[in-house]
Amino acid sequence: MSSAPKRDAADVKYLLVSPPLTDPTTPYHSISYLIGPAAAAGFTGFKACDANVDALNCLAHPENVRQTLMLAQEVRACAEAKDALSRDEQLRYQTALQGVGLSDTSVEAAIGVFKDAEQFYDYDRYRQAVMVIRRWMDLLALAGPTGLLDGFEIRTKGPVNLCSITDVSDDRFLDAVEDVIRPYVQGPFAALLDQERWDVIGFSVSYLSQLPFALVLARAARAACPDAVIVFGGTEVSDDVKFLRRMPDIWNLYRHADVIVPGEGESAFLALLEAVRSGTPLSHDLRGVMVKDAPRAPLTPPVVYEDVAGLAGPRYDIWDWEQYWAPEPVLLYSPTRGCYWNKCTFCDYGLNTDRPTSPSRERPIQRVLEDLSRAADIGRTVYFAVDAMSPAYLRRLCEVLADSPLSLQWSGELRLERSFPKQGMGAKLRAAGCLAISFGYESGVQRILDLIDKGTRIREVPGVLRELASAGIGAQMMGFTGFPTETAQEAGQTFQFLLDHEDLWAIAGIGTFVLTRGSHIARQAERFAVKPLENPPVDDILRWVPWEPLESPQGESLLEIMAVEEENKKLAQRVLRLVDDRPFVGGIDSAHTMLYFARYGRQLVPDDQTPSPRWEPLVSAAAYRTPFTHLDTFTTVDELEDFHRQCASNDGATADKITSWLQEETRAERSASGTRLDVFPSGRAMPAEPSVFQGGTAYQEMKHLLLRARGVA
Repeated sequence: MSSAPKRDAADVKYLLVSPPLTDPTTPYHSISYLIGPAAAAGFTGFKACDANVDALNCLAHPENVRQTLMLAQEVRACAEAKDALSRDEQLRYQTALQGVGLSDTSVEAAIGVFKDAEQFYDYDRYRQAVMVIRRWMDLLALAGPTGLLDGFEIRTKGPVNLCSITDVSDDRFLDAVEDVIRPYVQGPFAALLDQERWDVIGFSVSYLSQLPFALVLARAARAACPDAVIVFGGTEVSDDVKFLRRMPDIWNLYRHADVIVPGEGESAFLALLEAVRSGTPLSHDLRGVMVKDAPRAPLTPPVVYEDVAGLAGPRYDIWDWEQYWAPEPVLLYSPTRGCYWNKCTFCDYGLNTDRPTSPSRERPIQRVLEDLSRAADIGRTVYFAVDAMSPAYLRRLCEVLADSPLSLQWSGELRLERSFPKQGMGAKLRAAGCLAISFGYESGVQRILDLIDKGTRIREVPGVLRELASAGIGAQMMGFTGFPTETAQEAGQTFQFLLDHEDLWAIAGIGTFVLTRGSHIARQAERFAVKPLENPPVDDILRWVPWEPLESPQGESLLEIMAVEEENKKLAQRVLRLVDDRPFVGGIDSAHTMLYFARYGRQLVPDDQTPSPRWEPLVSAAAYRTPFTHLDTFTTVDELEDFHRQCASNDGATADKITSWLQEETRAERSASGTRLDVFPSGRAMPAEPSVFQGGTAYQEMKHLLLRARGVA
């Protein structure tokens, strides 16, 4: 950027964009935290764009839904005219069946349920809306790469290798991704780019699921605003910088970027705006930034840990809250940053160096109260988006909130502190407005907890949960299996512990261990009996490290392990209480879940879930006749993910390999009479029962109850 005359700060026009695809129920807080300090410093010429909710609302317009349903109809008709179908066509055909029974206005009606408090808290009505939206999200993917979307996320084991810069930045892939949101890109987003002569356009990329769409929007921004400084930041960008094999390759991934902020961004973004204002050429001398083509590039990413005590507070008045899919605003706020414990051996978060995550920093309680007082003008429900607050800080915060007139209700993630029952923390949390707490429970086995260095005694966990339950506070339990040296029996204990104490928690999410190269485990591999393996050569971003155990667990034969793993699958199913996950009720830490905790207490959902006669169903089961006789032999998304894993475990997954596999044809068995399908409200298509059963009232009632329990009807 060449030198230019110095201007007033207010004259600098900057646009900050949160790209698709992520949770549309509330805005992520990163842009609020950037604009707060920038505006306080005089840079008031801003525009905040939540392109995620804007794009989804645009695509939900009846005319755009009609186009989506027409595409689904075309996909079905094309497939039904063929005797042989490729795997790609089989996958697309099954997806297209989800359009059967939907109308142009179904999606708007479902979003309307989320925004209307009366309908939102009618759980049966709410579930109908969720089923419509899930079907619609699958249908949207028909316009893009097969298998791209998994709800409101990008499928990590899908049509491309998200660890390959070649795959992710390929214009053919980005063209296909753009097709998913083309009405928004060419409509409202293009109009926004033309609205001002933007000096700076920033993209805050918080999740991997936003990355391809962010690259699409940046490409459009570069074409429309060639003179603007384009900047990327956010936790996903930090991960990309951190996990790259070769740091200079970051500019091949973010090829339309001029500046990258690889860590905490307030100071860096303010320095960038000041440079633009003063006409100073951009350079690496700016604190916390990387600049394309600038001399003296740093050998390691610049790491900035902000002074959270001195920062101006976040701005929540920058969003159009009526656009979000919730009956009232839910705000994300961070009173602390980093983790006061900072010891867990599996953790590897942020641009940490020798510790699992960034150092703990606490915003003074009085400043927190000032921030929340301004936030309360927007909404009274807050999620404390923190790694973990120290017990002492939490106690002080609870005391202040309990004495304040704000009447906030909140949730957050805390450690399972053994001191809770002794200090009566349940009552203190409740008095402060606490609705629910998420705990990194991790494992039900003390040996594994010790290896994690969790600082938790499993025998004390029930007491902590009882303390919260006695105060009416919901508990959300998070953990994982597959930790190095864990046996199949021990993995089962993680599920069994939850089942043994199922009256003490509301939601549990148990994932699978992933090794990352910055963790203590990767750095001390022999201590954890781990042998890290080389990533495939096609992987440029080493998001995870393949590994194998140095020794097999003792005392278990292969047959015994297989038998226990089958039992563990059954235990895992019993732990899943609700059929929906993020961003809906049942998803840990989601806005909808918090609002349901506020309405129904620690049980989360109402006891009475009887369908209300007050409203017509949003969508009903529909009949469809297909010429294919055995849809159960068609390729599934699970098979796509399995093929992706097979490639990754050999010499690497690539878009070309996956595309070739998807294009392989198999004969699709047909019959003259075809097969009658029932397409249920969830979009699940199943062969209709023989007519002898269809008239049986008891059979139909039982079938409906079973399908409803599985989230199908």
